[in-house]
Amino acid sequence: MTATKRKGLKSGTRTEFSIFAKVKPGHAKALTEVLTGGAVQDPKVLKEGLKAIGTLHEARWVMFDDDTRVMFCSSFDGDWDTYIDDFGNTPAKDFFQRAWSNTEGFPGINDPNVKDWFMDHAVEAKSYVITYDGTVKEILKALDLQEAFQRVLDDPAAEKALTNPALKPLLDQAAT
Repeated sequence: MTATKRKGLKSGTRTEFSIFAKVKPGHAKALTEVLTGGAVQDPKVLKEGLKAIGTLHEARWVMFDDDTRVMFCSSFDGDWDTYIDDFGNTPAKDFFQRAWSNTEGFPGINDPNVKDWFMDHAVEAKSYVITYDGTVKEILKALDLQEAFQRVLDDPAAEKALTNPALKPLLDQAAT
């Protein structure tokens, strides 16, 4: 069984995803409140929810045309269907439900037709490039490793161990 072709260009491990939707009349203020954190969404919960998805590199929302339309753009690792399913199965679900419910025709994040709605509103980029490769999980692991290594460098008790010649390439890299 082959996967359904979805809109979105790939670059390395990532796929771009862009949606344009009409804001329901009279809902611009409510959508703005959701997007700017004024709608009771704890930013830490949202960030942890996005981290739980494990494939989202970044996302941005832009309201335009006098706040009558909204654009959502993101890039992610892996399969599009899994990416969308993940939005309905993490703590970020409530944020996305509240945001998209302010747009015309949105069926609900857990509605069986939500993927069709997204594809009906998606526009594939004409060009999409990235400056570095790596999955979200690989990048987060590298950042954790960097933080742990910095703690070792800052620990006076590690001074003797750090004189080992086998660590020279790592120390040279840390110095740049």
